[in-house]
Amino acid sequence: MVAKIPVPEDDSIDLLKRILGERVKYKTFYTNIRNDLIAQYQLYIDSKGCPSQLSPMDLIGYCSSPGEAEKRKESLKGLYSPDKKKLPFEQLEKIRKKNGLTACPVCGEPGRPRTLDHCLPKAIFPEFAANILNLVPACDWCQGEKLADYKTAAGYRSFIHPYFDDVNRPLFSIVFLPPYTTPTISIEIKDDLPEKLQELVATHLIGVGFLERFNEIFDVSYQTIKRMALRARTHGNLTLMQSLEEAFLIASDKAVNSWDAVFYRSVLEDQELVTFLEEQYISEYP
Repeated sequence: MVAKIPVPEDDSIDLLKRILGERVKYKTFYTNIRNDLIAQYQLYIDSKGCPSQLSPMDLIGYCSSPGEAEKRKESLKGLYSPDKKKLPFEQLEKIRKKNGLTACPVCGEPGRPRTLDHCLPKAIFPEFAANILNLVPACDWCQGEKLADYKTAAGYRSFIHPYFDDVNRPLFSIVFLPPYTTPTISIEIKDDLPEKLQELVATHLIGVGFLERFNEIFDVSYQTIKRMALRARTHGNLTLMQSLEEAFLIASDKAVNSWDAVFYRSVLEDQELVTFLEEQYISEYP
């Protein structure tokens, strides 16, 4: 699942000032909103992007009519899609395509995340459309799952924020339910996490559709460890535990909560399952 990742190299407020200084069209609007927009960005940083402390800006105070305010809302959203020669095109491309990630930091699925997710949706918070701290590399599936969902009924974030939250530690495990020949799975959140983080992990897992998505590849992953068990019995170079530990270390190098890392860690934590794999009959076929 999610990983804490380094914040973008560019300072978000400095970049905002440069973006506003570059805009010529609707210059009066951007001049009027500049100071309050900078303050809103600072509040985003101070609150770590939590909507319980952030309210969408009322643009009518910077415009001559509700109609103009609606149009300027679209202007703010448009800052996310600048021409190649304008800010923040290069900064967004760097986060989107040169992030160096091998798993989605939002869900943990293996692969290079090549889109950007707005933690606070730009449809509701157009002022954060180009806020690079509000933009996180994500896979296409996470984009589709999250849509405009962003807060709980109590007003707090319903998703972990990869720039701000301390999540580079095991967050949950896969629970394997017998029979172990063809197990089913559920999720168990780590009980040593702070209570608030446990709640956040729970809403995050639901929000990105983790269990449904992981179920789609579970049979293939489980067949892999069955083959590991058979190799351990027939070749004897490595025990099953050694093979699992090696696979876990390789997977956790991507992210401690990447799908493969969670899977292998969960198998290692389940001694009853490991004993079954070591001692009981296993077919080499699904």
